[in-house]
Amino acid sequence: MPRRVTALTAAFALALPLAVMAVAGTASAEPAAPAAASKIPSLVADRVSKIRAAVGTGHGLRATGLSDAQRDTLSAGFLSITPAGGIDLTLHATGPVGKAETQALRDLGATVIGSSGEFAKVPGVALPEVGLIHAVVPYDKVDAVAGLGWVATVRPTLKPQVDSEPLTAESVPLHRTDVANSRGFTGKGQKVGFISDGVTHLADSIARGELPADTTALAVGDGDEGTAMMEIVHDMAPDAKLAFHTVGDDLTSYVGAFHNLAAWGANLIAEDIAFDDEPAFQQGLGAVTAEKLAQQGIWVSSSAGNLGAKHASRAAAVGTGRTPDGVAGTYANCPTAPTNTVNLRGTDNTYDVIVRPGGVLLPTLQWSEPRAIYPTIGQGGFTNLNLYLMTADGKDCLASSTNVQANGVGDSIEQLIFENTTGANIPAKLVVDVAGTSSAAKVPTFDLRWRTAAVTTVDPTDRAGSLNPDSNYLGFATSAGAVASNVSTDPNTVPLESYSAAGPVQIMSTTVCAAGVGPCTGVAGTGFRSYVGPAWAAADGVTVSGVGGFGSGTCPSNVQGGCRFFGTSAAAPSAAGVAALIREQIGASQSPLAVNRTMYALAVKRTTNPGFGAGVLRATAY
Repeated sequence: MPRRVTALTAAFALALPLAVMAVAGTASAEPAAPAAASKIPSLVADRVSKIRAAVGTGHGLRATGLSDAQRDTLSAGFLSITPAGGIDLTLHATGPVGKAETQALRDLGATVIGSSGEFAKVPGVALPEVGLIHAVVPYDKVDAVAGLGWVATVRPTLKPQVDSEPLTAESVPLHRTDVANSRGFTGKGQKVGFISDGVTHLADSIARGELPADTTALAVGDGDEGTAMMEIVHDMAPDAKLAFHTVGDDLTSYVGAFHNLAAWGANLIAEDIAFDDEPAFQQGLGAVTAEKLAQQGIWVSSSAGNLGAKHASRAAAVGTGRTPDGVAGTYANCPTAPTNTVNLRGTDNTYDVIVRPGGVLLPTLQWSEPRAIYPTIGQGGFTNLNLYLMTADGKDCLASSTNVQANGVGDSIEQLIFENTTGANIPAKLVVDVAGTSSAAKVPTFDLRWRTAAVTTVDPTDRAGSLNPDSNYLGFATSAGAVASNVSTDPNTVPLESYSAAGPVQIMSTTVCAAGVGPCTGVAGTGFRSYVGPAWAAADGVTVSGVGGFGSGTCPSNVQGGCRFFGTSAAAPSAAGVAALIREQIGASQSPLAVNRTMYALAVKRTTNPGFGAGVLRATAY
């Protein structure tokens, strides 16, 4: 079961002249500023053109709509397209939004689903004042929406992933919460909020005795990963009060869930939603919201992510002047020729994958220059990187993302979606190419990760830097890696899951505008700050009831081990269960930092792998 994602790794920056940067035999100056079309990423532009091709250029779209087959193809696994040809988008505004902005969208035929203007107020917490609108926009109005003056950038609303891969959860013996319970610490006085996909069969779990009757659902959602998360914490801290809030398909509803749980009174929150397109080298809105709440007394546990085995080594984006694998190609289906590729691993400039029948590949490329979204709204990149999925021989493109970034304009992210609709395996290669450098002051560091369904990664991967970008925490909120409690409940020997993501968290901008937004001549940024991630490791592979069919194995089940919950989605609530008991032991008024310090001290140190963070958690030392 998928869960959301993002991450960072080791960074390297090389100082070069301000005006033009030479990159391995190529130097290029770019247009002073890309036009307003720079607000529309390749992934959205590609869907618009494909919808046009599917329905023709006449007026028949709204009359006839898309066929089911057309819609399935255009949606491509992660991106939602409506039967009428509407595209699900998240609009990042230059400032707060309200009735005027939503009405402007409706006037263009868009359907507004959610807005940051509707976020619940959290007294005493200075949360970011930003503008976000989740809307379904008619395909032929995307340009008009991007042209609205208050729209900073347009992002596709990619289906959020969850990091998941009664009965008593094995987190109880692994983290010694049963020992803490026997000493009278049961989570009394703690109010734990949860953010995930849904609690559709919450009543079934309550009827089975897996959850208490007073469990609260502020927003139910679709699915039962949230139900399983709450079962874990209830096993560990049976007297804690529990509340759940679902999210939709976008960042707006995710941030709104934090607001609403805080307003409900939660003093701990566990969440497992991953956003690959939140900033990889900055603290985006999700990370800042969680940390602001943690600074004001709400302890937060996020899933580290499940992309530990679907991530390239973080390195400098230096063009080599080479084609993919050094092979000359026709590149007939490539919008531009990839002739200045970046080494992704040693001297290898391709990442080999196999997309199996029905498989979907969603790679995300970011680099250490400003994003056009929070916290650098309306800014952009200086190095023009392109992302390609090449054929197995490296001679042509299966898909590509070639947005333009230059002189501080253009969002520094590239994403593509490829779906194998054939009945045979499709071998392919991921490729990153330096198309230009404009006025970049330094070579940026890149982050490349990929989310998949039915895809085999052939080349070796690198766990370092694969942490979910929305978990870019700087020491207040926490993230949890996953250890396999189905294999061992001894904190000294329990193994780290191969997919469990790791940091470090790296906050950096190698080139910036000296003042304001571009176009500008870039100047060197402030370097980078590095932080440990995940904070620690906690149990996955735990036994849950499996109501609603959620989980791995036979689900639902009344047998210990019959239905298990895997992924860092299970680790996040396991960590929250420990935190609830620790907070009760040291005093309910203690700050999240005080709770963290105690959890660090009690954790069983496992220093052989950075994915363990401070170690495997324990609720008590004895």
